[in-house]
Amino acid sequence: MNTKAKNKGQFELKHMLLILIPDIWCFFIMELVNNPDFFKMQWYYMIINIAIIAAANLIAMFWFNSVKRSVLFTHIFFSALTIVFFIVYAERGEPFQAIDIFSIGTALTVAGSYSFRPTIPFIIDIVTGIGLTIFYTIFPYDYVLVRKGKLKKLLIRLGIAAFMVALFPLYLNTEWNGALDITTDLFAPIKTYHEYGTTLGFLCVGKFMRLTPPDGYKAEKTERIARESLRRREPNTITNVKPVNIIAIMNESWADLRYAGKLNTPDQIMPYYDSMKENTIKGHTLVCITGGGTAKTEYEFLTGNSVKRFPGMVPYVSYYTQKQYSLVSTLEAQGYRSAAMHPYKGSNWNREAAYGLMGFNRFYTEKDFNKNVLKYHKHISDQANYEKIIEVINNKKSKDQPFFLFDVTMQNHGGYSSNDIGCDIRTKNIMVSEADHFLSLEKLSDKALGYLIDYFKNYDEPTLIVMFGDHYPDLPDYFTTAVSGGKKISDLPLNEKERWYATPFFIWANYDIPEKEDVVTSTNYLGTMMLECSGLEMSDYNYYLKDLQKSIPALNHLGYLGNDGNYHSWKDADPAIRQKEWEYECLQYTDLKAHGNDRLPWFFKP
Repeated sequence: MNTKAKNKGQFELKHMLLILIPDIWCFFIMELVNNPDFFKMQWYYMIINIAIIAAANLIAMFWFNSVKRSVLFTHIFFSALTIVFFIVYAERGEPFQAIDIFSIGTALTVAGSYSFRPTIPFIIDIVTGIGLTIFYTIFPYDYVLVRKGKLKKLLIRLGIAAFMVALFPLYLNTEWNGALDITTDLFAPIKTYHEYGTTLGFLCVGKFMRLTPPDGYKAEKTERIARESLRRREPNTITNVKPVNIIAIMNESWADLRYAGKLNTPDQIMPYYDSMKENTIKGHTLVCITGGGTAKTEYEFLTGNSVKRFPGMVPYVSYYTQKQYSLVSTLEAQGYRSAAMHPYKGSNWNREAAYGLMGFNRFYTEKDFNKNVLKYHKHISDQANYEKIIEVINNKKSKDQPFFLFDVTMQNHGGYSSNDIGCDIRTKNIMVSEADHFLSLEKLSDKALGYLIDYFKNYDEPTLIVMFGDHYPDLPDYFTTAVSGGKKISDLPLNEKERWYATPFFIWANYDIPEKEDVVTSTNYLGTMMLECSGLEMSDYNYYLKDLQKSIPALNHLGYLGNDGNYHSWKDADPAIRQKEWEYECLQYTDLKAHGNDRLPWFFKP
């Protein structure tokens, strides 16, 4: 009996089973290959993953007008995707994400260097994938929706295409993930994949990759903004000394709780930092995060862009698909070699890919540290971190080679209940062990800072060091409420709330720079301030930021610091400030645009 003879009749349960059984297999093999926590997954998330695969199968069925062809397509697609997830994670320690689709060219150029060990589930996927493909190909039975009529087939395809187009904004703009009680971990996306399933996790993380232009954005207007800013360009007159070594350190959870509120401790927490005066600019820098989201702050420092428009996104994870302009490109254009350092996993926050796109020549991770280095609560200490920095500086191929090193510390990361930290600092009247542990870590950081600065004080090469905190630590609400004078941070007036988003910073040099204290800035300006203290050329964008800082001395997602010394919310901003904010956002969007010839490369290069 031919296939067409078996197509008569209505769509029945057996046809649905013909679709559903392969979908269940696709889900099973994908999780078996890629998810070590597969059997710990909640049953309802398993069902959601299967439903997503089944939905893809049904869409394919309407498009191909055939159950057989849709099952064959779905099987091949998800079997191949299973292999992609496995290889990508095996190679870089981070899962395949939607953003990788836009950088597939880069992936193909290095595909020849891939080397990985296939697992038994991986081999099973290969073998069954080939076997089932052959089986579905020769399977004699099929069911088609429309047997005759080209117009009907065309209308079905147009209908399913319209459905997919309508579905996409719902996927991006609705809180379906929150409704499903899903917490998307952008710090370590693999955790989302493992907890909720690979297919569902992929969609959850992919939801945060969208980059949208500011309202009213036009490329020609933005270029006009950039060119008009050149008229206000003022030369750098701070110093003529060009440092051989520039060291930038983002210190994990480095915060000044004394600045945020009332903190009473019998011992000094940061005595060395407090004592820094000579050739030092210091104060506080506004950030857009608290308790987590480290990569957002480092992105602001390295690029001069602000993440305030994208509170739910992390640029490295969400929309890094091509080479990006940054301090790295500005310095390398002037002869500097560069390196990034992070004494932890290089894959977190997609740093390995992001640093490559920024142009760093080398990335030192925990793998480059001795296994026996000093650690606190399982994290490499700041002391060991700074010793490594000194080692790298001293081991340059050429002593006179200008060198830029960007470091992200790990010591003070969350986990303040650990008993191996010790409590050298104890708060008075607020009995919170996590706070005591954190403040004790900060004192250890301060001691390590003293070691680093003292080492370079008499160094025979001009050296510039900048350090800043990424965010305030995640401490119990009743502690932060007590420090804030009995109010929750969310209930504080803006002037007081902003202090919980202002981390300490300093710029220090072993040569003469003007001393300043109590400076309030924001991290998007800090890289430009660093360049001003280096005597080096800056990009036009840096000069633009320098000028913008005159009108808006500091900014973050909550608002901005005005020239009147008060904070103002963006909602209540002066129209002239709103206009400058919009212009700034247009320039940032131009820098980040994934495609097009209107990125204004001349504006972002020195």
